[in-house]
Amino acid sequence: MWRSPVRIILIVVIVMVAGGIVLILSSYRYMVNTVNLVDTTIEQQIDIGLKTVHHVAVKNGKKLWDIHSETIQRVNGQSHFSPLTVTFFPHTGDAITLTGAHGIANDNKNIEIKGDIIITQGPWQLICDSLEYSYSQHDIIGKNHIAVTGSGMTLTANAMHYDLSNGQMTIMDDVTLTVNPGIGIKKNL
Repeated sequence: MWRSPVRIILIVVIVMVAGGIVLILSSYRYMVNTVNLVDTTIEQQIDIGLKTVHHVAVKNGKKLWDIHSETIQRVNGQSHFSPLTVTFFPHTGDAITLTGAHGIANDNKNIEIKGDIIITQGPWQLICDSLEYSYSQHDIIGKNHIAVTGSGMTLTANAMHYDLSNGQMTIMDDVTLTVNPGIGIKKNL
């Protein structure tokens, strides 16, 4: 006889716990604020996001460039890298290493790089604001505040073109050359 009241109490407790869980879960659903909704819509535009990426572009069996990046997000057919290191492989000469804050690689394998760009090749260093690499032309075009530094000299300009097929760099548009004669330059008198 005492079993019936215990069963009734257990059933009531189970129903109350189940009802409480359903109530909590359904009310949680409506507690989403607008800030979370904005983040959700941005995340829905991202096709894929990865950390620590390495990608190599090859054309006709020759390595053209390889990218290392801490993060990549694929959005609307473009790959957004940040920060990134790109190594270009000219057909002549040594590899060119470039670092930048942000880069975008398109499906056609062209790359746009912006922010804190530093290119290093041998004893030379080039600093600029933005670059564009053309996969089909295998060249680099630099824009805005270009500074090339080497042993005892600094060259500044507003534009540059680096043809990676023949290893030739052209500096143009408001070019200024500063030479420090006592640093790294041999004097022949």
